[in-house]
Amino acid sequence: MSSKMKRKYFSKKTFLIGVPLALLTIALGFFFCFDDIYFKYNPKKATFAKLEKIRIEKKGKVTRYLDHQKTLGEEISQNNDILNTFKRLYYLYRNNAYNSIEYMTMEASLEKFFVLELDKFYDLLFIDIDGDIFFTIKKEDDFLGNIHEARFNDVALYEKIRNIKGKEIEFVDFEYYSVSDEPASFFITPVFKNNQLLGYIVLQLPINDINDILTDRKNLGRTGEVYLVNYKELMLTQSRFIDDNTILTKRIDTKAVRNAIKEKKGNKIIKDYRNKRVFSSYEQFDYEGSIWIIIAEIDEDEIITEIYRSREKELFDKVCEYLANYHYPNDKQKIFLPSWKQNNNFVKVDFKEIQKTKNGELLYTEGVATCTALTISYPGKFGYLIHITPTDEAYKNIGFFTKIFLKERYTDFVNTVMNSINRYDIIQYEKSFLRFGVFATHNSSFKNIIRKLIDDEVELSQIKVLFKDKFNIVDIISDYRDDQVWSRWKGKSYSMNFTDEYKHVPDFGEIVKRLSNYNNI
Repeated sequence: MSSKMKRKYFSKKTFLIGVPLALLTIALGFFFCFDDIYFKYNPKKATFAKLEKIRIEKKGKVTRYLDHQKTLGEEISQNNDILNTFKRLYYLYRNNAYNSIEYMTMEASLEKFFVLELDKFYDLLFIDIDGDIFFTIKKEDDFLGNIHEARFNDVALYEKIRNIKGKEIEFVDFEYYSVSDEPASFFITPVFKNNQLLGYIVLQLPINDINDILTDRKNLGRTGEVYLVNYKELMLTQSRFIDDNTILTKRIDTKAVRNAIKEKKGNKIIKDYRNKRVFSSYEQFDYEGSIWIIIAEIDEDEIITEIYRSREKELFDKVCEYLANYHYPNDKQKIFLPSWKQNNNFVKVDFKEIQKTKNGELLYTEGVATCTALTISYPGKFGYLIHITPTDEAYKNIGFFTKIFLKERYTDFVNTVMNSINRYDIIQYEKSFLRFGVFATHNSSFKNIIRKLIDDEVELSQIKVLFKDKFNIVDIISDYRDDQVWSRWKGKSYSMNFTDEYKHVPDFGEIVKRLSNYNNI
């Protein structure tokens, strides 16, 4: 082939490969762009569609996982080596030879098989027709016991075997299993010889893998979670928001659970088990006779935050106008005692400074004019007060060359403080307990402050902004113990008292909710 023909051939080949790839890239870009556009103008429908998709996917993963474990149980009942071992161990047990070399040799062989083939299970039990537990891998308190003993009353596994009638494999729902001191479910396989029942092979399945499936928070944002609830309305998985164990200990008495029982499935905005408003997608389903409810939820606060993020340019200007014209309820305001400076329990925050307290002191700063004040409190635990100057990253005119020029005078206080809080002060689920107050006589900084906090997984409902462009200066006193902030605004020729306006102003999320027409979308 000549070089000219080769060039023509490869050019054509490149075209044939390149065009489909380009079209695929465009299609994928359109797909993701369409998702963003759909959310921007239909946030509620888009959120429920997303949760519904995740709920269906998670349910499928759970049922496929359990079906696979059930198949392993069925295969054991058809495995001649296992059945022969069952019969032989039963014979040795009946003849008081369970300490014999033969018994121990067969036991070692079973343990090897269990580790290699049944690694997802916790234990393997052999139980005879009379209820004697003549073999287990773990040798826990049930080994050599009998399922009819009074100590096993109300244990779901043994109650099931006592009343078992069919010849098929049986599933026992997850319950607290006192023998192992943990939640467990079971697959029970009957063992027959010449069509006569000899006993049962039982595989004990822990909750761990199902919990891992549901607590994988991919595509669930900052506050989303998926969890299972059983017919007793008890949580079968671990909550992402509660540090203590919630598996079979946390009762979920919410509208999602009640609706799932009545309607089978649906989507609603409800109050969840934390009493927070959430988008909830729920479904009741049956697995081998066990009734479960799978619930996928995400905080409404996060959706409001994402609405603002997707429409920031439009909404920020509206919020500024709203705040500048907001009329605070003067008749409800309290005035701070005028002798506060004589109190030794105050720590001053100077110009371009950060102060933290956790010992009950009140923080204060004065002369916030072209600057911005930021308060951060974890009520009852700690608080920060920051006096941010125009040489900080929060201000909109800080460019690359300006940063170089400023050198050590340049700051990024919001990120500095949030990095410290995330690293030293809180664990992840506690971030929602933080409260933020922004105080300014201008709008040159708080747009970036809000953006930085959102990027650090703070919701708008945690932020309050006091913005008064008709004043020149504001002084701040902050008490983290109950998230109380006192502000004193000053004009050219007059000064107000310290009042608790901060207490009465709506949070940033509530304002966005009103101005975005959220309730009518």
